[in-house]
Order: sequence, then structure tokens, then C-alpha cells
Amino acid sequence: MWKRDGDFSLNELFKRNSFILSAVLIIGVFSVINPKFLSLYSLQNMSLEIAPLLPMACGIGFVLYSGSIDLSIGAVASVACVIAGTYVTETGHWIILYMVLFGVVAGLINGSLIAVLKLPSFIVTLCAQSVWRAMAIIISKGSSNTIPIKQRWIVNWATDKFLDFPVILWISLALVILCLVIERKTELGKSIFAIGANEKAARLAGVHTIKIKILTFVLCSTGAAIGGIMYAYKLKSSVPTIGDNLYMMAISSVALGGTLFSGGSGSVLRTLIGVISVMAISSGMNMAGVNPLWKDVVFGCVLIAAVAINSEKGGRSLIIK
Repeated sequence: MWKRDGDFSLNELFKRNSFILSAVLIIGVFSVINPKFLSLYSLQNMSLEIAPLLPMACGIGFVLYSGSIDLSIGAVASVACVIAGTYVTETGHWIILYMVLFGVVAGLINGSLIAVLKLPSFIVTLCAQSVWRAMAIIISKGSSNTIPIKQRWIVNWATDKFLDFPVILWISLALVILCLVIERKTELGKSIFAIGANEKAARLAGVHTIKIKILTFVLCSTGAAIGGIMYAYKLKSSVPTIGDNLYMMAISSVALGGTLFSGGSGSVLRTLIGVISVMAISSGMNMAGVNPLWKDVVFGCVLIAAVAINSEKGGRSLIIK
């Protein structure tokens, strides 16, 4: 028998599994609207959109676990997409390493300003967003540049099929496994959750909070850079505005996975379900012929709903450090 206020109350059961129920509901609704929604062709197209978003969502997930936020990930992805799409024909796949290093540097800058100088993560990353967005426009000279057809063989492998799905999806899933190992099997992962739950207590327990917070932002920006590279390989082009709305989609994915914005809780696997939910919404709206301009409205409402469902009473889950 369910207890009203016990550990196994219906309310607690709902909150623990709301991310799964949300995903099932979203997929079910769009399947009814369009029976072809779950066709192999549709799933293949959806997987191409899921692949670049996954590393971005996993990366910002670590920042949210720590109780902070990073609004610059979309702009970081834009810079990585522009540089990768522009120079991959000259440098080959070395561009991947260069862009990963760029992500590390971007994360070091954000993390140092926030952890060392004690500046609010919201303000720092909002300013970083403006800087990197401007850099993407400057580098690209304000326009997208398509990789010449004769040289696309360099990037075509990313969208080639392996077991019916594109290679970049399998790469993203491998990165999810890596993030899961970091989250559950390393001191870094445990320390991130400790800081999010109670930073002062974590410091007193011997956690090097400054180093951990810096590394958290490094993971986040690196994930964003990898996402940008994947977009360049997928689109076979450098698009300076590709990341403009990605930070909203990434944050929505983590929120739909049940992560509290106050920190101290969350899971990479939950984020994976959240990404699937977000892309199901996006793909479903496309197949239903919804005006693309409404996407931001929908994702904004989804984010508010996810925060409302997962928030703690008293508003603690809305605290951003």
C-alpha cells in the first residue's frame, strides 16, 4: 500500500520517473500525429540531430551538477563549427584535436574567472557567449562556407551508416559512456556532486573546490566544442550561427532528465533520455509542419515545465552559483 508521505508515495514515484514518463508521452503523442514518426528513416534523421547535442548536454550537465551554469556553450560550438568547417580540408582530422584544445582553453577561462575570482557563473558565461559569438562571425566573415564537393570525402564518414545509424551517433554514445565513468567511478565526478550539494561542506571535507570547478567548466566547453565539430562534419559546412539556440536545447535536455539547478543531483543517463525527448519534440514539430519560429517558444515552455516539476519546495533548485 502506498504511503502518503513515505519513501514510496505516488508523488515521489512520479518525481523520480518523470523524465521517463515525459519521453514516453512525447514520443507517443507524435507517433499518433504521424505514424511514420518511429520509422527507421525518421529515427536515422533524428539520430543525426541527437549526436551533436549529446556531448553538449552531458558537458553542461556536469556544470549544473555543481550548481553553476554555462550559457556560452552554444557560442563555443559555433566557433568550433566555423573553424572545423573552414579548415578541415587543409589540416585533415587534426582539426578535431585543435578544436578539443580550444574547448579546454575556453573552459579554463570560464572556470578560472568563476572559481578563482568568485564571479557569478551566469554573468561570466553570458559575457563569454557574446565574445565567442562575435568570434564566430568574424572568422566566418558573417556567412556559411560549404566544403567543396570534391573534398567532402574527408568528412563523409561521419554520416555514413554503421548498423543502420550514422557513425557520429555511435561516437556520441561512446562519449556518454566516458561521461558516465567520470560521473560514477572517479573522484572528479563525486567531488562535482559534493560541491553542488554543499560547497562549504565539500571544502571542509578536503575537496579542492577551485580545481574541481575549473575542471567542470573544462568538461562543459570541451563537450560544446565536440558538438560544434560534429555539426561541421554533419552539415559539411561552417555555420557561424549554429549554436545560437543550442544552449537552450542542451539545458532543456538536462532539465528534462530531472537535474536540479541547485546542484548535487543528476545523471548522464537521465540526460540521454532528456536529449531524446528534446529531439523528439524538434523532429515531431518538423514532421507536423510547425513554423520553425515556434521552436524557441516550445523549448522555453518545456524548460519552465521541467524546472517546475523537478524543483524542490522553497526554490532551492533555482539557485545558480
